Amino acid sequence: MKKIIAFLSIMFLFLGIFTASAYDLSKDDKIYVGGQSIGIKLNSGVMVVGSYGILENGKIYKPWEEAGISEGDQIISLNEYEITDIKSLLKALDKSKGKESSIRYSRKNEVFEKKITPVFTSNAYSLGLYVKDSILGVGTLTYYIDEIKTYGSLGHQITSQDFYSGEIYEAKVNQIIKPTRSEAGEKRASIDGKSIGKVEKNTNTGVHGYAGANFNHSNMEALEFKTRDEINLGDAEIWTCIEGKKVEKFKIKITGLENQKTKDIKGISFEVVDEVLLSKTGGIIQGMSGSPIVQDNKIVGAVTHVLLNNSKKGYGIYLEFMLEDMGIFVKEE
Repeated sequence: MKKIIAFLSIMFLFLGIFTASAYDLSKDDKIYVGGQSIGIKLNSGVMVVGSYGILENGKIYKPWEEAGISEGDQIISLNEYEITDIKSLLKALDKSKGKESSIRYSRKNEVFEKKITPVFTSNAYSLGLYVKDSILGVGTLTYYIDEIKTYGSLGHQITSQDFYSGEIYEAKVNQIIKPTRSEAGEKRASIDGKSIGKVEKNTNTGVHGYAGANFNHSNMEALEFKTRDEINLGDAEIWTCIEGKKVEKFKIKITGLENQKTKDIKGISFEVVDEVLLSKTGGIIQGMSGSPIVQDNKIVGAVTHVLLNNSKKGYGIYLEFMLEDMGIFVKEE
């Protein structure tokens, strides 16, 4: 592979870790092709997912109502105490001692600062809010480049925000739920407890980041790749996992190729023609996002979407667009 063009952060070099700001791939280079299921955890900050009235001394209190907080808001601070997770929120509530407090929260990129009075109930103070501080889901690893320890997965954005810290984990598929006329099918998987990598970006091309010490690519195949102008209509494969941790190859037909100049997640149209996959899953299901698309033994892209009214048909993203979001570019010969 070609040389890394730039390095960032001397501190990372002291730790034996580097971050590439730009990296060139030549047409004869190979990258490791995924297909394995992974658990993806994004640390989303403290998000409000619901609310309730607090019954105390025969009276119902709704602190969130006076502050105008609603589902989907993100809590930023309480009495200038930064809120980054549920633990920090609980600590800030305890420090409030139930006195009128100042709360800052965001909604659709707009920040609000309001007054709110926590209510003491049982043995803790409460705002009457259901909250979460992370998003956890199952997707598929698309590629891995060992020289810069970089991976890409999923092929589309998890949420509307571009950056989160987070981790990826190995996952084991335990059950397949086939699609119905109104709902997509899904993989149900268990997620291992040890992180195998860090999340660096959550963009419209997928979840990207750097592999950790527990990441094992010994069972992954290294293939050359095709740029979007080299892909043809016709025979191809998707590599994915539908049982345990085994990556299998299934036949598809590429039926459409969009002439895209800017990043988009529906550049490749395809149809599943593999009878084994159709019999086991009914076609494309949730959890297959990120499954590599391979043609002529070269990786060309990743699965992103399924047609709800026809699970045999789906869309994919060109590999180049995923690579570019981690500063990886195909060198012009």
